[in-house]
Amino acid sequence: MSSTNLDAPSPKLTLATIAVVVGLHVLTAVALAAVKTPEMKVEPKKVTPPIEIELITPPPPPPPVEIEEVNLKEDPEPVREVKPKPKAKPVAAPKPKVVQKKQPVEKPKPAKLTPPPAPQKTTPQKSPDTKVADDQRRLLAAQAEQARIDALLAEQQAKANAAEIAAQVKAAADAKKAQEIANAKAADAQAKADARAKADAEAAAAASNTPQSFSGSDASWIVAPDFTGISSKSQTLTIRFTVTKQGAIQSVNVSGKDRDAVREVKRRMGNSKIKPFIRGGVAVVGNVTMSVVVQ
Repeated sequence: MSSTNLDAPSPKLTLATIAVVVGLHVLTAVALAAVKTPEMKVEPKKVTPPIEIELITPPPPPPPVEIEEVNLKEDPEPVREVKPKPKAKPVAAPKPKVVQKKQPVEKPKPAKLTPPPAPQKTTPQKSPDTKVADDQRRLLAAQAEQARIDALLAEQQAKANAAEIAAQVKAAADAKKAQEIANAKAADAQAKADARAKADAEAAAAASNTPQSFSGSDASWIVAPDFTGISSKSQTLTIRFTVTKQGAIQSVNVSGKDRDAVREVKRRMGNSKIKPFIRGGVAVVGNVTMSVVVQ
């Protein structure tokens, strides 16, 4: 006898399990075959239409309230209160829906307004007499305007001439005054110069009258004295004399022991001529002292 394993599954259960698994595989294969691959559809690009804005006209204003007239002459009737009709509330315009723009929207161009034709002025036709009168009035007005302009120009010219004359008179007066001042200054300067010259002359005269001391070498002789042949022996004599401003020799004084020689020297000095002495451009009186050798 063979032994039976109680824990092993029964053959029927095993077959049933295999059949179920195979069936599931078959069903899966059939389902996969039945499934079609989805096609990729390309959606067309949406074109956003331009935004349309609708202008809403506001409602018309409410009609005016009519008030009945009350005749006071007739029997007064009870006044009825007239209540004004309620004003219609303005309807708010619905806000337009704003669609997000993907493409630029062209703005509508404003319509060009043609200006109305300018009204033409129509000039009324004038009669010949009216035209002549108008021409005469215009001529008279032009003549009056020209006369006014001429008078204004003449007034301006007169003012300019008066101003020029006044300037010339003022300039002449100023020049005369300046000349008078210059003459006064010149006279004053001349008087001062004359006074100074007079003072200098007086000082020079006073100085020239005062004898000045000179030596024999300072003398400028016109006719020099000759001291030869005066004595038989040589000797030295001292001569002192005065020369005037005119060059005359005066007050001759000779120092020496030989009287004959002294007398002869004085005589010869009187026959000589000398130029006057000059100091500061002025002739002065000079006292001369010199030594001479006679023989």
